[in-house]
Amino acid sequence: MRRFAIGPWMTWAGLVVAGCGRTVTPTGANAADATPDIAVAADTPVVAMDVPLPPGDGPVSRPDLGPPLDGPPGCSRFHAADLLFVIDNSGSMAANQAIFSRSLAGLFAAFGAQGASLQVGVVSTDLGTPGSTVPSCANSDLGDDGLLNPIHYGQAIRSHQPWTAAPAGARPSPCTNDPNQYPSFLSFDAASTNPTEFRDRVVCIAYLSTNGCGLEQPLESAYRALVVHDSREQGGNTDPNAGFVRPYAVLGIVMLTDEEDGSVRDCRYAESSVPCTDGIGVFDSTSAGWASTDLNLRFYMYSPGSAQDPTWSLDRYLDPSRPRHGFTSLKPDAPQLVVFGAIAGVPLQMPTTPSGGLDWNTLLGSNADGSDGYTGMSPEGPISMRQRNADPGCSTRVVPACRREGSSYDPTRPECTFPGPYFAHPSRRVAQVVRRFDETYRNGVLGSICRNDYSEFMSAFARQVASRYCP
Repeated sequence: MRRFAIGPWMTWAGLVVAGCGRTVTPTGANAADATPDIAVAADTPVVAMDVPLPPGDGPVSRPDLGPPLDGPPGCSRFHAADLLFVIDNSGSMAANQAIFSRSLAGLFAAFGAQGASLQVGVVSTDLGTPGSTVPSCANSDLGDDGLLNPIHYGQAIRSHQPWTAAPAGARPSPCTNDPNQYPSFLSFDAASTNPTEFRDRVVCIAYLSTNGCGLEQPLESAYRALVVHDSREQGGNTDPNAGFVRPYAVLGIVMLTDEEDGSVRDCRYAESSVPCTDGIGVFDSTSAGWASTDLNLRFYMYSPGSAQDPTWSLDRYLDPSRPRHGFTSLKPDAPQLVVFGAIAGVPLQMPTTPSGGLDWNTLLGSNADGSDGYTGMSPEGPISMRQRNADPGCSTRVVPACRREGSSYDPTRPECTFPGPYFAHPSRRVAQVVRRFDETYRNGVLGSICRNDYSEFMSAFARQVASRYCP
């Protein structure tokens, strides 16, 4: 798969890592050398925010977030970070979850060396299939609803707890078969927490196994967890996810997925000021008018923004002109304190600019419909990041974004042979959000899920988070 490329402007290595029937007001707003494995957004000086608040996005009404930070705007003086891992628990993810689990050791060792205070939460990508019943998608109305620690609090995963399907050795010895073993999120203090032991505890809540819904919604799962559910540490907050996002900490979001984001418009969760047309009919296999009769291909074969597009606008998650909305609403006066990363369906070798940075226009295309996204031949086989690029050799999928690093390619072997070498579908929407964080705040981190080791991504992500600590 593609490699990570570090922008030449970096001064040090960084990484490019519920209620029903209600409208939503965003929380906190309105209520070096290129490494071979990581596409890293450049760091910027932590002395001022990259993007000033737009004149029209002025003072908002929100609960008291506590005293202002001491130090320059856009940095945290506490060496604290709140990390949300969004884990795809669909059927193709067993090896990827195992690689992710192994790679966490380096992440927490790095944070320990930084003297950091951490809070770590996990959500699944399962938000169900509202209005329809789809095989593998339990609790169709809500899935796991963006609740932290779905093993404990999720409704969908209760029908397929990870220990019922996890391979031997996938879950560390501290993990029990008691879903109530751990709280909503875990805490780490560099002065008193053993990084290895903490890694094991995190794996206990992050290894979700592979029986979750195959129509993944990673962006909306993170939004549900952080914004729809009030995740802030705030007096009087009784939400199930309350206390996770501390006002003085850097917020880091990492997505692990090998498919396109299928965050479907469910108008029960629309912002009160944003018009909404439901897209949940896409889950109905008998519903006409979508881009394919195949439920999965409906999320790859549409033209973005067309009537066949069932997904939320990416502005919901990061709109550079409205920093007090979306994920940055959690840091309304310092949006630089949100770092967004993804290990996703992107090539092992990503295109770069002449100066060595990630060439976003080549990767994702410059056309709004994604029709000119990257295509090429990797050592592992044909790859593509192009929208609506049906695989000519396999009618049930689009051309993969990447194939398992080091796997063999035999052009005479039918593409639809099963079982065959692992591949990942293009995660275009997730990559587009990483791009927005990169280009707006220099806080985007992107890596290929087809790698055999995610350690370089983890190290880069830890350094990028640390770059948001005040000097």
